[in-house]
Amino acid sequence: MEIKTYEIQTKKIKKDERPLRLVMLSDLHNRLWGEKQKILLDAIDRLEGDLILCAGDMLIGREQARMENAIQLFRELGKRSVPVYCSNGNHESRMRQQLAIYGRQYQQYARQLRGFGIKILENETETVKIGAAKIQIHGYEMPLKYYRKLCMLPYDTRDLRQKFGGIHDGDFHILLAHNPVYFETYARWGADLTLSGHLHGGIIRLPGIGGLITPQAKLFPKYDRGLFEEDGKYMVVSAGLGEHTVPIRFLNPPQLICIVVKGTG
Repeated sequence: MEIKTYEIQTKKIKKDERPLRLVMLSDLHNRLWGEKQKILLDAIDRLEGDLILCAGDMLIGREQARMENAIQLFRELGKRSVPVYCSNGNHESRMRQQLAIYGRQYQQYARQLRGFGIKILENETETVKIGAAKIQIHGYEMPLKYYRKLCMLPYDTRDLRQKFGGIHDGDFHILLAHNPVYFETYARWGADLTLSGHLHGGIIRLPGIGGLITPQAKLFPKYDRGLFEEDGKYMVVSAGLGEHTVPIRFLNPPQLICIVVKGTG
């Protein structure tokens, strides 16, 4: 597992404020990291985050899916003092929405997490204050049609505006949006920082080129893993902590990420 730290700046936090530390998880896909997730939990603890933010696909969305490793992680995180916020990726979204196929697996999972004190944001916003900084965390559940294979549909800000309205100037807006493909739209809507996963770093990485293929079977994705910037707005894309279906990684280690947000206001 690679532990990666990125640093960004914002005028929306005063420069004399202590930098904000965000620990980012994505695409666990129910993987186990040592007994009772000890390897992953110890790594998270060492990062000393102010918030733990999950960008989706902590499960594998299939009938009678096993969920015990993801639940174990959140059970242990719930015992800590650091607030945890989750959004849904395409795996959780289809389990939540397609009851005829998946039954109430997602609902049982979400009920347990909320019992541990984990906040699951299903197209919802949570306001958090850390020091003098006011942070808006938006958990975005993108419509499933935008995850179809061999397809990239046009996408503008209408769905974000319908679900969250406009942004509040002066607040620092974090958008948990599992699919990174539409970063330009997220930035245009007003997200100061978008956290995404989904592409598993391109699965196979080629030196000097980057990720090879996406889950939608698109070759050489632009936003495969790492830190990206667009007109003063940022996106961090995690290569994920697990795999599913085809468990392949080449020059593409699993990632735990810390984002340090420094104020310049």
